[in-house]
Amino acid sequence: MGFPVGRALGWAGLALLLVSTVGRSFLPEPLYVWPEQWRIDIATPISAAMNGLLKETEIAGFLVRDGTRSFGEVLGVPMRLLQSLLSSGFLIPGATPAETLRLPPLSWLGLVAAAVFLCHRLGGFGLALLSAATLLYCAAFGLWAEAMLTLASVLVIVAVGFVLGLALGIFAWRSQVFEAVASQIYDVMQTMPVFSYLVPMLLLFGFGPVAALVATIIFALPPMARATTLALRRVPSEIGDLADMAGASPRQKLLILLLPSAREDLLLGVNQLVMLSLAMVILASMIGAGGLGGEVLKALQALRFGKGLEAGLAISLLAILLYRICAASAHVRPRQGQRLFQPRDGATVLMLLAVPTALGFVLPQLAHYPDSWTFTTNRLWTALMDAINSRWGDDLEAIRVALVVGLLQPFRMVLLDLGWAGLAGALLCFGAALGRNWLGLGAALSVVLIAALGYWDRTATTLHLVIAGSFLAILFGLPVGMLSASSRRLHHVIDALVDTLLTLPSFVYLVPVVMLLGPGSVSAIIAIAAFVFATVVRYADHALRNVPPALTDAAAAFGATPWQTLVKFRIPVAFPALMLGLSQTVLMAFGMVVVTALVGTTGLEQETVTAIARVDPGRGLVAGAAICALAMIAERFLTALAERTRCG
Repeated sequence: MGFPVGRALGWAGLALLLVSTVGRSFLPEPLYVWPEQWRIDIATPISAAMNGLLKETEIAGFLVRDGTRSFGEVLGVPMRLLQSLLSSGFLIPGATPAETLRLPPLSWLGLVAAAVFLCHRLGGFGLALLSAATLLYCAAFGLWAEAMLTLASVLVIVAVGFVLGLALGIFAWRSQVFEAVASQIYDVMQTMPVFSYLVPMLLLFGFGPVAALVATIIFALPPMARATTLALRRVPSEIGDLADMAGASPRQKLLILLLPSAREDLLLGVNQLVMLSLAMVILASMIGAGGLGGEVLKALQALRFGKGLEAGLAISLLAILLYRICAASAHVRPRQGQRLFQPRDGATVLMLLAVPTALGFVLPQLAHYPDSWTFTTNRLWTALMDAINSRWGDDLEAIRVALVVGLLQPFRMVLLDLGWAGLAGALLCFGAALGRNWLGLGAALSVVLIAALGYWDRTATTLHLVIAGSFLAILFGLPVGMLSASSRRLHHVIDALVDTLLTLPSFVYLVPVVMLLGPGSVSAIIAIAAFVFATVVRYADHALRNVPPALTDAAAAFGATPWQTLVKFRIPVAFPALMLGLSQTVLMAFGMVVVTALVGTTGLEQETVTAIARVDPGRGLVAGAAICALAMIAERFLTALAERTRCG
């Protein structure tokens, strides 16, 4: 398609948006509000079908629900075993309470010592120090039991996710058809709001840690599968040829040569599996996972910022520690003829675990971290929030009202006045303008379907939260990213801050905002902006740093000022990378908008939370699919625009 035609189609799309917005008073109302008599209800049949499948359908004489819950019990055995070993201990029932025997879990001191020893062997002094600091932090803030519950769950999730991801990745590597189908499914799994499939997990596995375990595996699995496929494709072809020449069977070729050769890339996939599992722990606590996620959720419900921050930092520290362990495992190289871990290391670990645990029967402070040694910063943070509210409370309320009345509500009304038909037509034009006719058609049909389901008003609410939150993040994050890219010294400071922000759970951003501004759309937008701020900074810094130095040197040689070099040279060259960063920012904003339903927003995200409360799987899945469609439309269009600018 020629460029002039593409430009004309782009202007046509913008004209459609303008006409649709200003034409509300004279254009037919069905272009804005889908007629009630034409509305499609698919949520009710989905709920009825799932309930019927679980409660009435039998396979080999067993109800489907009984089968799934029995499977869940089997899956939960290793998790409960690890949780007992690390946190709760073992209860051996007797004929009477006096004969019941309770065995304590492993000593906290023994676990710290064993972790320090293993991390030192794997990654040296720095990793050992990080492991000690992480575990002692959890103990000192009274979060030891919760941290061990979370760690046990994550270890099981990583083990199961690794096996499943490896198998799916191998299938995709061997079959392009399977990869094409699986890739679309992975996209849906990663963009579908987690709340949407928490309800089916409740129906299949019941309320409790097992349902949370399965939901987390579904959420965290796609990156491991994709990393496996990519890792196998990156193995040099000479290695496969060598295996064929040696007469290795396909299985031997895969297990003995290809997978070990792809070890570093596979461990990066494991790292993503770990990080996503920890990102899910708070949401999973809504269906009984407990652990650190449950502590953050309780803190949000009680508006205790200090406790929420402490538990959130514990999750972040665990994420950083496990990330560093994966990175060290990927790069470690044992000396020739030696193993990284010797048999005597196993004996040392057993001794470090056994001795403090045995002494714990005599010295209780070795068995359980004493409560008298713990402390909390909750009162400090509560006092700080109270002081801010007492001094600037009226000003904050005035700002909140001004934002709602002067900006957010008018913006939402503009989206409603835009109408589903105008947006669908504009997306069709934009897709054609970018040379992606199928993208435009699919996006337009998605908008029409959302309107037909009766969700257009809620869609406008969700879109105004995502757009406003992303705009605020870009407004403040882009300058910070530019500063980071312009100074090596600032880069180190800002990069450390960004790393910290990227590991904080999403719920941690909600508590202080709600304490200062109260529930509602303003708090939701600021929380979204705070959550994606670090992503904007990271991508802006990366894009500008990758501009060829020769270009900036040439600009300086021609007498350009630093500002002129930035605006006229660096930003235009980095624009495609900046657009890719924008697409990731919007995706993360859609992920965060679902969480904001807990502070009173009324968009599609609220439907997914209501579905959990009412155990209505159809309602949750349909609303979640609508959010998923919006996120994928935004990501695909921004990616296509980035590719167009790169080619141009």
